[in-house]
Amino acid sequence: MSASNEVFLGQKKSVARYNMDTNEAVWSRAVEDTPYIITTCGNNILVQSMNSWQTKNSHQLLNAHTGKEVWCTQDIKGWIVPAYHNGDIYFFNHKGHICKLCGNTGSLLYETKFKKWYDSTQYVLAIAQNKIYLISKKKTFEVGQTSGECIEIPELVNFTQDEITAACGNGIDQMALFSVIASASGGDGGVAMMGGGDGGGGGDGG
Repeated sequence: MSASNEVFLGQKKSVARYNMDTNEAVWSRAVEDTPYIITTCGNNILVQSMNSWQTKNSHQLLNAHTGKEVWCTQDIKGWIVPAYHNGDIYFFNHKGHICKLCGNTGSLLYETKFKKWYDSTQYVLAIAQNKIYLISKKKTFEVGQTSGECIEIPELVNFTQDEITAACGNGIDQMALFSVIASASGGDGGVAMMGGGDGGGGGDGG
């Protein structure tokens, strides 16, 4: 990423890299829908958009320096909170499963259901020391980066006094920070909270 005074801006059916000093766009490109969340992923940006009817989400990876599309998919339902690590993207989907996307192609490498249907525990995703963790007050799992297998860590059962509501790992490439998008979701899709729920990034669903 450049150290220049630049920002990525989404407008109706467009994304631009904008220089705040020169008041000029470094690049600008048209996109199919309207962007509401933009996060950095290494040398790329992940753009999450919704159509004007608020019935379809699209996720698009763009080269941050040129604006060139790397891939685009409509297979991800709802908003996600992406964690970028070793070139790939991890997130909770709308079913509460932990997922891994290939950073080069956008293809889904795995989707793992790690808790029972009756388990309403809230989990958060954190990456530290090259390990993927799903953490809650009740249980903690380590996710196999290749297989997606979730293995419970017995030492981390009930290790906190209160419920865990947020997390950020140490030594990660990127964890998503995003603006308020409740107006974009219309109240139905939900904002993507971390933990594996209905909004696409987390919560209480399973």
